[in-house]
Amino acid sequence: MMLSSARVRALLALGMVLGTGAVGTMAAWTDTATATSGAFSTGTINLQLNNAEGNPTAYAFTALTKANMSPGQSIAAMLPVQNKGSVAFTYTANTTSTTSTLAPYLKVSTYSGGGAANASNVGTCSGTSIIANTSLVNGGTSANIIGTRSLPATSGVDDICFLVTLDAAAPTTVQGTTVTVTFNFTATSV
Repeated sequence: MMLSSARVRALLALGMVLGTGAVGTMAAWTDTATATSGAFSTGTINLQLNNAEGNPTAYAFTALTKANMSPGQSIAAMLPVQNKGSVAFTYTANTTSTTSTLAPYLKVSTYSGGGAANASNVGTCSGTSIIANTSLVNGGTSANIIGTRSLPATSGVDDICFLVTLDAAAPTTVQGTTVTVTFNFTATSV
């Protein structure tokens, strides 16, 4: 009797193995899907001054010039700073002066959103004061004269009024001297 019971058990075990194999080999339905992204592209930063590139050739800001200045006199001029690129940016500006003993006696002030007027050797800027009375550096670069400003993409414009004043305390030793100033603008994407 043991023999037949061992055979029965062996047959039952074989049936379980075969039964499991049959279940495992049954056909199953499957499906797949894919997704393709849209295009990735880069934006552009294009800082312009009064609709001019200003790079590699500097924009000629000739409205900001004055000959025969005396202590206390000033000149004002507007300069539109524009974003013609496809991404928003922030920008700053500083000045670089040629070597001249006159440089430290010239003070630069900047205003936003107003206008410039010049009458009787006195220039004025309207609008909101940004930075006042930044001295030029003899043969060097001055501190930021604009702060950090923001411009939206494509058509952002920031009308900046520059006011340059010869210090009322300028000494007689700077008589007959000249200085040339370069305004350096730097834009950074946000």
